[in-house]
Amino acid sequence: MYRKDSKLKLRHLVSVLALAGITASQAATAEALAPDALQLGSVDAVAPAPAGTRQQLTGHVTPDMLKAPLLSRVPSDTELTITVGLKMKNEAALAETAEQISDPASPSYRQYLTPEQFGDLFGVAPADYQALIDWGNAHNLSVTQHKNRFVANMTGSVADVEQALNVHMNYRLRRDGTQFFAPDAEPSIDLAVPVEHIAGLEDFVPPEQAGGSGPGGTYWGSDFRHAYAPGMTLTGAGQKIGIFMLDGFSQSDVNTYAKATGQSFLPVEEVPAHTKTTPGLEGTLDVESALAMAPAAQVVVFLGNETQILTNMTDSKDIKQFSSSWFWYNGTKTDVNLMLQLGTQGQSFFQASGDGGSYPTGVFPKYVYGKLDCRQFPSITIVGGTSLDMSGAGASYGTLETVWGGSSGGIEASVSIPSYQKSIAGHNGASSTHRNVPDVSAQAAEGTIIFAGANSFRDGTSEATPLWAGYMALANELAATYGSPSVGFANPELYKVAATSAYDTDFHDIVSGCAPGKQGDNDYCAGQGYDLVTGLGSPQHALIYALAEADVFPLYCKGPLDTKSGSTPFKWASKGAGAAAPGPGECAWADRGPRGTEIKSGDGNVIVGDLGEVKSLPAGEFAEIGVFNDPHTHDMDLTQVVGLVKAPFSSKPELP
Repeated sequence: MYRKDSKLKLRHLVSVLALAGITASQAATAEALAPDALQLGSVDAVAPAPAGTRQQLTGHVTPDMLKAPLLSRVPSDTELTITVGLKMKNEAALAETAEQISDPASPSYRQYLTPEQFGDLFGVAPADYQALIDWGNAHNLSVTQHKNRFVANMTGSVADVEQALNVHMNYRLRRDGTQFFAPDAEPSIDLAVPVEHIAGLEDFVPPEQAGGSGPGGTYWGSDFRHAYAPGMTLTGAGQKIGIFMLDGFSQSDVNTYAKATGQSFLPVEEVPAHTKTTPGLEGTLDVESALAMAPAAQVVVFLGNETQILTNMTDSKDIKQFSSSWFWYNGTKTDVNLMLQLGTQGQSFFQASGDGGSYPTGVFPKYVYGKLDCRQFPSITIVGGTSLDMSGAGASYGTLETVWGGSSGGIEASVSIPSYQKSIAGHNGASSTHRNVPDVSAQAAEGTIIFAGANSFRDGTSEATPLWAGYMALANELAATYGSPSVGFANPELYKVAATSAYDTDFHDIVSGCAPGKQGDNDYCAGQGYDLVTGLGSPQHALIYALAEADVFPLYCKGPLDTKSGSTPFKWASKGAGAAAPGPGECAWADRGPRGTEIKSGDGNVIVGDLGEVKSLPAGEFAEIGVFNDPHTHDMDLTQVVGLVKAPFSSKPELP
């Protein structure tokens, strides 16, 4: 078996409660708002099962499982972890609440919930949740409670699980000759509180890695930062990156990768702690790729069955970005609700689109008995693959980023088009009625990792996806320095930016290359703007500022400034229109972009160092500069220009 956090402000609270089905008058009678949590008082329980009866559950066993050749009983002392998901209250309002919190046009935008607030709004009544805990304890199961109050993880022997659920656990044989485990019948449970699903009882359809190995990898380490976040000093410091992991990794490999690439990483953490795993190529790739983009971030790997992993992620409110390079095909309503919970809590989730080419027309891969492919979940950002062509041995972006031939994409015919994709409907074959995949993309070819102490070459969207999680850690690091909320579910903001003139400066638009069609379908090819193989494209460093909603303005300096002697020091003046006139050598923030031809950037040079480095620039490295302030109008007028100073600059005298 395989084993600014922002508080709700009162003026936004009523709208969020209304979405969850709680009226303003009900909210008024609740306990006063505490500084760190929303206290709502008691809630109504979901209608219980009749007393003295066992709930008969469905959706855990299929005819194909029972037809598979029986090998043996699972030994009774084998340890097994199951995840019990209860039927939530206010479930119909959850999706709408998650959408409003991630909608830039909503008054509830980025007014995130804590796990405790989520439990009060959508979990079952405390007494009902306690009944579930008591049930587990009564059956000798070690219970892990969760703040959302609708899911609990329970670990015990197979014998105890069998007795609790009235099943027998067997090993059987798949058609490919491999072994799986499953119960011999649908479980039943002597619990009055309605149960949605119990995960961890079978592994008939095993999860698949999103990536495959490929020869000749040459990119690693800081190469990815040079491609997507050049010139930035952001490193992911203070951020955590969660990895959805179904195999394992070796800390020694991560340490060797850090040394080989000239980087320094924090030791990787595990949830649950001290879980025994076998190092795998996928897990190793995920960890090392995320850290290559955000080397100062704390990586946390989440282990266990799929629902157990998602549940533990929802408890980890300090982790603002997650990455998954695995596919699983037995997703349940419990999983959907957990994914929505991540969205309401301001946590981003990046999921690989897959390898092997475009999806068959009108058919999304691998439905399993009516359950969901994980790529159908809401509140996720799906990542496709590109192939970088960098200059200077990975020192700079290069000239042409193309489609990686294995990148998967297409149309999810079973999922309605989300509101944020309406702007790309019909573009380059995108559907106007259904979900289009992927959302974004990044490098997926020619990647080198350290596995089992040696170089290993890897291709796949499972490289691109943790790179995006690392990139999001940079954006959330910047947001934290501004005291802003985390980015959360990124798609509404990504598509909003892509629909503006900022698209060309925030994204690399991938316009070259195709992914072969599966099952004889036509290829999907890249095109200008959104396409069904690379989505909106790969990120440029300016996108970090858009995601973090950081104000970035051109930097103007009053001159003359003598860069030879450095005799005129740089100082920071007030920001905004109408601010006091800067003095000699002071730098001021303009609250507008350059108008017409007033800015000429000196052959494209921009200041990218810190203030001390700018002050000591040698003569001739930039064009001349001279800015004066009209004392009557406070307008900033240019005489000569050293360059248009763009991101990375902030309102503080340190570079982000």
